Amino acid sequence: MTTVKVSTTLDAANVAEAKARVGNRGFSRFLNESLAMRLQRARLEELLAEMAEEFGPIPDDARRRIEGQEWPR
Repeated sequence: MTTVKVSTTLDAANVAEAKARVGNRGFSRFLNESLAMRLQRARLEELLAEMAEEFGPIPDDARRRIEGQEWPR
């Protein structure tokens, strides 16, 4: 994996909480994993929008059956 160093501005309270959870050495990994999850969610949302456009919305009965279920890991 190729890495790149970036400079960014973050909320101080969020940084403090993240570092308290993972330590200074794990902070970059924590941010990278968080970014990867957010990007995956964005791609899934785009796919859902494309599928809804092609096939129509998810039927209410199907939506009710799956609400509250955890995403697979």
